Amino acid sequence: MQIMDGLFSLKGKTAWITGGKRIGKIVAEVLAQHGANIVVSYNKSEKEAEETSGKLKKYGIETLAIKADVSSHEDAAKAAFEIRKKFKKIDILVLMASIFEHARLEKINEEDFIRNFRIHVLGAFWPIREAMEIMPKGSHIITIVENDLMAKMYDKYIPYFVTKGANYYLMRSLAFELGQKGIFINSIAPGPVLKPDHLKESEWKKLRKESAVNYPITDEEAVNEFAKLVLYLSTARSTGSVYPLDFGH
Repeated sequence: MQIMDGLFSLKGKTAWITGGKRIGKIVAEVLAQHGANIVVSYNKSEKEAEETSGKLKKYGIETLAIKADVSSHEDAAKAAFEIRKKFKKIDILVLMASIFEHARLEKINEEDFIRNFRIHVLGAFWPIREAMEIMPKGSHIITIVENDLMAKMYDKYIPYFVTKGANYYLMRSLAFELGQKGIFINSIAPGPVLKPDHLKESEWKKLRKESAVNYPITDEEAVNEFAKLVLYLSTARSTGSVYPLDFGH
């Protein structure tokens, strides 16, 4: 028996990626390269999602772009219904929808927490709740937490960190319930991967240099490493675990 034979073959599988912009589109491409049909859902980034969906067809797979605010139960249910109509099932669910906003302590208001909670917690819970009904045994769910939850923290992001922490416990809780259905769920905890739009280039470079490992990495390389870990977790028989991708941070 050759252990590596077909290790990352996703032929005949269907992957739903919530958030097909930025890192999500690279994840979609890597999964498509290995044979998965791709569903990209978006809230506002229609142009990017449609472009991603169109470009992936060159890999000989089927694609679907769906407008859905996945923090809404109604939208998540509609998206799952559309996926079921076209593909019958969902084998891989990658929950990429996120926001990363400054929030100065003295300026934080109720809406900051509500917005972060809706995206980071409900935006994971509702797609999982709807997708699990059409996920066969052996399917995989991947959520994104935050490496800094397990390492150092930094200021001006309280609503973000609090709700990302809730996302972690959501994954841990669901591991037990979904395990009874034969579904695997894990989280990736990345360090700095791709520069947020609101950060200055100088701030981003400073953050990159804080790595304990003297191994410079570009944004493109970091995104590719992230996508490779998603690919691995799309086949790994593991559940309830967090996989750090910290690049030495």
